[in-house]
Amino acid sequence: MQQLLSFFMSMIMFLLSLFGVSAGTPAPETPADDTAFQPVYVSDSTVAYGENDDQNLDLYLPAGKTAASLVVLIHGGAWVTGTKETYLSEALRLQSLGYAVANINYRYLGKGVLPSDELDDITAAMAAAKTLCAQKGVTLRSAALMGVSSGGHLALLYAYTKQSDAPVPVKTVISSSAPTDLTDPAFLQGAAGELAASVIGMSPQTLLALAQSPFGQLFMTPLANISPAKKVTKSTVPTLMAHGEKDTIVPYSNALLLDTALTENGVPHDFVSFPNSSHALLQDPDCTLRFRSLTNQYLARYL
Repeated sequence: MQQLLSFFMSMIMFLLSLFGVSAGTPAPETPADDTAFQPVYVSDSTVAYGENDDQNLDLYLPAGKTAASLVVLIHGGAWVTGTKETYLSEALRLQSLGYAVANINYRYLGKGVLPSDELDDITAAMAAAKTLCAQKGVTLRSAALMGVSSGGHLALLYAYTKQSDAPVPVKTVISSSAPTDLTDPAFLQGAAGELAASVIGMSPQTLLALAQSPFGQLFMTPLANISPAKKVTKSTVPTLMAHGEKDTIVPYSNALLLDTALTENGVPHDFVSFPNSSHALLQDPDCTLRFRSLTNQYLARYL
């Protein structure tokens, strides 16, 4: 069993390495005049919410409010790299709209850290944000999770499976370029094919056949357990998602599978497809504007 777990984690680590730091949501525009909405409170230095150096966050509070909703920003970077600084301008933009914002770092996979630990980091970060807000006289009434690429995966998986753990009720989730189904044959054919060549010396065709066999469930089941598209129910929170049709890192079929699951369960959702864009969603400015507009609408409607 220990050997199987080690093999599974080796496979996961390789798959995760395919989601690069540069991948992500369309870069939010930096406000022309940042002084127009300097936050009431911004961490003078990152605030620790755990003992690991990567467990830290920056907190932004809206001016003149004693009650607000929280937006948790979760950066991308393959679950093994990346930083919250990539979300800085979006944090300021959301803060200017009247939201409290927690822009978080979290532990990277490896060295004993599992996907479940990264989900636990979201819980701990939200708890710390809630405490800090209370200390500043701001009560948090609801929360949204927003993430890009691997951060989008964590945002979706947390919103769909960890509601009972959330220190602030999660009412909606917004993701872009997120892995949603790690059992997707298109995902396996690309990512797992390279894994077979570099790690276990098995052809992609053999690996796919193995995945479809009863024995394949030994590693397909753990993958399904961390696949947001497999966790959708009729009570799943409203979801906004964006994905590039030319994404070669996270296959576009991943987004279609989540869209189908949300539709079949009657979950309110919107799917913004970027027809000309790859993982970074940079080639469709009209879609970028629509996704930004829908982001504002979702936060206003559900928080």
